[in-house]
Amino acid sequence: MTMAYEADLVNQAFAVDSDLSDYQYYPVELNSDEEVILASDAGDFILGVLQDAPDTAGINCTVALEGITKAYGGAVIAAGAMVQVDSGGLFVTQTTGVSAGMAMTDCGASGELFSLKIMRVQHD
Repeated sequence: MTMAYEADLVNQAFAVDSDLSDYQYYPVELNSDEEVILASDAGDFILGVLQDAPDTAGINCTVALEGITKAYGGAVIAAGAMVQVDSGGLFVTQTTGVSAGMAMTDCGASGELFSLKIMRVQHD
């Protein structure tokens, strides 16, 4: 198993819509009230990756907007592969939609941490 690492993160605080205490290092997006929610639609354009575990709606959380962050994979991912969000709110190898970034380390199985370079790019 490769060790996940972080580097050069640009973080910002946002209010959360609900309890996200089980979703540290998961992809997040903004809802229409400008609150952070879990990104869980395949190919979502993400805001970034949740860096902490807020447990109450309305409190602030920290979101990595740029840089290399730890992230949870939803399947095996090879280092260098572009990734996207899957319907479970995890990162998987990109097939369509919007890229969330590039895997900097391997992800050996679903539920494993890997290093992700955040890069939000539309795929044709």
